[in-house]
Amino acid sequence: MKVSGFTFARNAVRLGYPLTESIRSLLPIVDELVVNVGRSEDGTLDVVRGIGDPRIVVVESVWDEKSLERGRVLAEQTDIALDRCTGDACFYLQADEVLHEEDHPRLRAALARMHDDPRIEGLLLDWVHFYGSFHTVGTSRTWYRREVRAFKAGLGVRSWKDAQGFRVWAPPPGFTGPRPRSLKPGDPARKLRVASSGARVFHYGWVRPPEQQKEKLAEFERLYRGDGARASRLSEGFTYDVEERVRRFEGTHPAVMAPRVASLDWPFEPRRRTFRRGQLREDLLDLVEAGTGWRIGEYRNYELLR
Repeated sequence: MKVSGFTFARNAVRLGYPLTESIRSLLPIVDELVVNVGRSEDGTLDVVRGIGDPRIVVVESVWDEKSLERGRVLAEQTDIALDRCTGDACFYLQADEVLHEEDHPRLRAALARMHDDPRIEGLLLDWVHFYGSFHTVGTSRTWYRREVRAFKAGLGVRSWKDAQGFRVWAPPPGFTGPRPRSLKPGDPARKLRVASSGARVFHYGWVRPPEQQKEKLAEFERLYRGDGARASRLSEGFTYDVEERVRRFEGTHPAVMAPRVASLDWPFEPRRRTFRRGQLREDLLDLVEAGTGWRIGEYRNYELLR
């Protein structure tokens, strides 16, 4: 079985993405790793090439500025990298997602099980969302708990919505329209049938020095709502929300993240409150989940096989 990894990035250095760490965390479980690098002004392409691993396949692209609304360009760039994969299985990480070396053996075992079992189309991973600092993890229902990051090749899998997950292109009999560049609600598509891998994705999308986090958020505002939204975000101040529901992180970071974690730090002192102003519904649902383990109305972009 050949495993292809794939990812994409643009201006990852300026925006503080742990792109090198993400790539290095994925390399031990793949036979090739396709990195789609959008045209950047900060040396992102040099960083990727500087890793120097022969398994890395670099694809250079120019982002379609007409596809910025609702983050569609993120899905399109994901699919550009996916289309260059040549393996029997494909494994995706975003540029702020990192695998822990402790999970590599279970990922290899899960990939082999997926390859051998015709029922399993993909693998589900569990998320660890850091918020505010490298020492605190988001725990509220606003943070998704699981998503698909690996799947069999040849199924017609495409990126879904803004690239959070994937679905299978499944047009009905007699369908004559073109396959869209990436999938969105209303397109003929179905969820992947998946098994749990037991592995984790460490997500560092909300843990940067505050000024850099503001710039990253401004770029995302532009991707979803245009240049005006970016300018508005940059004109505002930014501090991490001390009332965000978090817990102390008691585990270990992936080894590749050690230098970044050691070199970056800033004050973040969360306040523990049972109920937050304007968020009574979410706080009550969080209490139900804390007591029962049941996340009411959880979004699931997959069909979990039992």
